[in-house]
Amino acid sequence: MSLSPAPTIVSDGRIAADAPIRDALLRLGFLTDEESARVAEHQAASGLDFDQAALDLGFIGIDELDRARDQLINSLALQQTQRRAVSDELVVLSEPVGAKAESIRLLRTQIIAQHIKPGRRAIAFTAPMDGVGCSYLVGNVAAALSQIGTKTLLVDGNLRSPRIDQLFGLAASSPGLSSYLTLKIARPERMVHANVLPNLSVITAGPPVARPQELLSSARFRDGMNSLLREYDIALFDTPAANTCADALTIAGVIGYAVIVARRNRTFVADVATLAQQLAAARSAVLGSVLSEF
Repeated sequence: MSLSPAPTIVSDGRIAADAPIRDALLRLGFLTDEESARVAEHQAASGLDFDQAALDLGFIGIDELDRARDQLINSLALQQTQRRAVSDELVVLSEPVGAKAESIRLLRTQIIAQHIKPGRRAIAFTAPMDGVGCSYLVGNVAAALSQIGTKTLLVDGNLRSPRIDQLFGLAASSPGLSSYLTLKIARPERMVHANVLPNLSVITAGPPVARPQELLSSARFRDGMNSLLREYDIALFDTPAANTCADALTIAGVIGYAVIVARRNRTFVADVATLAQQLAAARSAVLGSVLSEF
């Protein structure tokens, strides 16, 4: 790979939906029962989320809220999820001394040097067409980053043909990105499957939905991602092929940075050039491209 610079309000059941953050604040001793009751009253009157209402009243600070969110991220999504074994396609785990895993680790080194160290938080992996191994690559890179202690979030932004759940042995029907975007869950941390591997959290695509493009274009997607990115060293996003829909360009535009994935003897240079131009128009900086042979 060559890396070179190139609000929605939930009005029904709000207090019940915010119970996890309330309970976390209570467990950590940051709120008393009396303060919790006052926050709930302020929440109902103001229309704020529970955590924002607690901040507004001065009962907690940002540091306390961040600690409570960390606890949630490490406990919620996997509580009722039955795990299967991870796929052998994760070669950094199944074949750690092979040539494929070594190539992934080389890519990891470049991402650390040219993206993480400068303080950038996220990358969208994009492909001009299906069948080039985008999900395979982003899943392996995420696992490789977690292996060296990098706190990593992997997001399956392919709401049309998701594969990240299969790679990591997660249930396709479990809470995921679509659940949050369609208001089935209120808080972004509730869609996170924490510690799927040490230092690796995963957001699956979630149950199938209609109109994924409109959901990904919403302020709710942007706001939810911005909230979660503060909790991780790096977040990697899988996206559907750019020649099938505009989802990849939408996600990359929100994230701000993209890597183009191509495949030897399958991807045309002109298609890569076109995708690079489209990403630039979407205001996403193309960090580089990966030519895969696997």
